Amino acid sequence: MKQENGTAAVEAAKAGDEEAQEQLVAAYLPLIYNVVGRALDGHADVDDVVQETMLRVLESLADLREPASFRSWLVAIAMNQVRRRWATARKTPVVGLDQAPERADRSADFVDLTILKLGLSGQRREVAAATRWLDERDRSLLSLWWLEAAGEITRPELVAAVGIDSRQTAVRVQRMKEQLEAGRVVVRALSATPLCPELSQLTAAWDQEPCALWRKRIARHARQCTDCSGHWDGLLPAEGLLAGLALLPLPSHLTPPHVLPAPAAATVQATSAPTHHASGTSGAHPVPPRPPRGKTGPVVAGTATLVVAVSAAVWWAPGTPPEKQKAEPKATHTVASRTPSPTPTPTPTPSPSRSKTAPPTRSATPTPTPSATPPDLEEQATALINQRRAQAGCGPLRIDRRLHTAAQRHSADMAARQYYEHQAPDGTGPDDRITATGYRWSSWGENLDRGPRTAAGAVNDWMGDRMHRDNLLNCAYTDVGIGVVQGAGGPWWTQDMAAPR
Repeated sequence: MKQENGTAAVEAAKAGDEEAQEQLVAAYLPLIYNVVGRALDGHADVDDVVQETMLRVLESLADLREPASFRSWLVAIAMNQVRRRWATARKTPVVGLDQAPERADRSADFVDLTILKLGLSGQRREVAAATRWLDERDRSLLSLWWLEAAGEITRPELVAAVGIDSRQTAVRVQRMKEQLEAGRVVVRALSATPLCPELSQLTAAWDQEPCALWRKRIARHARQCTDCSGHWDGLLPAEGLLAGLALLPLPSHLTPPHVLPAPAAATVQATSAPTHHASGTSGAHPVPPRPPRGKTGPVVAGTATLVVAVSAAVWWAPGTPPEKQKAEPKATHTVASRTPSPTPTPTPTPSPSRSKTAPPTRSATPTPTPSATPPDLEEQATALINQRRAQAGCGPLRIDRRLHTAAQRHSADMAARQYYEHQAPDGTGPDDRITATGYRWSSWGENLDRGPRTAAGAVNDWMGDRMHRDNLLNCAYTDVGIGVVQGAGGPWWTQDMAAPR
């Protein structure tokens, strides 16, 4: 729908013109189906969320202030519905097998449908298959970025739907693209004939379900193996491969007028505008209803395999720390300059900690703290990190009690409230936590991890991922604090690094 015609249709629909409303539904339904379908990974709830989105749009249309921003507003509502669905599913207990969350039906799998319906081949096919290997928290972002690369939405519309500023969005997109590139190499390595003997041995315990943990393991193998290292060669930019790619066509049961139930059956309450839903996984990336793939929930993976989740955050700020933003989702940023320039990077990452010896008068623990780890874990991890920093030509990090306090509190909060993000459910981020301890910073970085029981395990996880490694080997940082909590689903690690003003 052309912009001028679309604006006129929105104006008419706002005025109650039913024909104009039907026109909007018909014009934008394919876009919403693609947004929701890819964000939910072809889950059985896709149809419900698409219909709920369109109902909410029609019922809230009168509150839209700028008709020209209709598409941006529409996509933001769709993403809020996706987040709400994940948040609801996450809170719903599973009592028995008959109540287990529905898995994506192979006939509705968005990757397979995309390859089949759009006739993808070569590297385009590899890109589509690689999306299965992204972190669950990045699936919604992937859905939006895919449409941006295909020319269906603009970057400002993507930013509005994600709910954070353009710089933070750019950082998160870059991190996701790095995961996608690694996923493409994994797809190549696993489809090679014959399969690399070492890779075959490595994946013997793999359950054949794509997940972030195995993406990292297989990609690491591909970097080190002489037979598999060639899979990194000749990768064309994903944006170029997706440019001009068509939307996946609607299934017949979602074709208007069947997409919406009769008006009398509509039960969704209208809202003045979509609000960003901050959930336990960062506000912007709630956990899906199906069993998480190595990110949340109990740490389990076969008899000898430990599922570990990792994430990194970086924020460079100007002269003064930025003001706290309410319910702002995690952001990621890689820093190359020693000059402060704010940009938090919420990516889950590990970080050890030692039990804090707070003065008797101090009482600043936001949530009940499960048992904290011995103090030497922090020292051990810092010593290992300083060895790596020395090899990279960086000075050693000094353990700072204030940074330790910030890290320990966050690990305790994640363990107590069972989320795994740099951004807490109440919207506070690493900068808020560090500033609250009295540390006057000019720049900071944060790594999280979950699962390792030793300092060496956490440091190895961080060093095995580019963003976490960049944090560790950032020569600008001089101080560090590591907090570890032995709670359910842990140990939970937070590492905060910073440079003072």
